[in-house]
Amino acid sequence: MKFIKDIYIALLNLFNYPYISKELLNLKGPILLHISDTPVDIYKYIFRIVDILKPEFIVHTGDLADNIKLEIYKDRIDPYFKGVKKLIKGLEKYEYSKNYYVLGNHDDYETVSQLTDRGIILQEGILLIDNCSLTVGHYYKEISYKVDFNLYGHDFEPNYEKNETIGLNGLLNINIIDLSTKKVFHLKYPIGTNTARGMELKRTGL
Repeated sequence: MKFIKDIYIALLNLFNYPYISKELLNLKGPILLHISDTPVDIYKYIFRIVDILKPEFIVHTGDLADNIKLEIYKDRIDPYFKGVKKLIKGLEKYEYSKNYYVLGNHDDYETVSQLTDRGIILQEGILLIDNCSLTVGHYYKEISYKVDFNLYGHDFEPNYEKNETIGLNGLLNINIIDLSTKKVFHLKYPIGTNTARGMELKRTGL
């Protein structure tokens, strides 16, 4: 039975459709969705997840259009604008969500602030959401104080659990947090995401 389920999930992923388990569909909530380093090609996949789960909170930890390396190629501001516009428009059409955009090294504050209608733009910081404390930043950082979750992206730093803090890398997985229980679920990004990000086996300076 597990073999059949694995094949079904693989086929869904192949055609860019997320597998949402019954447990995820029946979460008490509120739900927080954490994503990071998102190339334009996977936006529809993310929108499908948001449409199904209807998270009350969405946290993006940077590089909103990760296929456009704006820090390196500053003249690509026009395609960056078009990509980020598509992402923000898609996420903010869900009026039930509160959105946080943590800017990464390939993001432009002026562009994001111009495009968002109701998102909160951050460089890094601490959020208190529904009795949960979270640190958010584009880069992984050691946390010397207790928070419930540490959310980050950018590099292949692993997820962790240490001193009652759960660290979640939004580059490795799409992270779903049930804030009522603090239970964490991971969804895979679609096939080809790292290629679209321009990533090889190791992310170096990107």
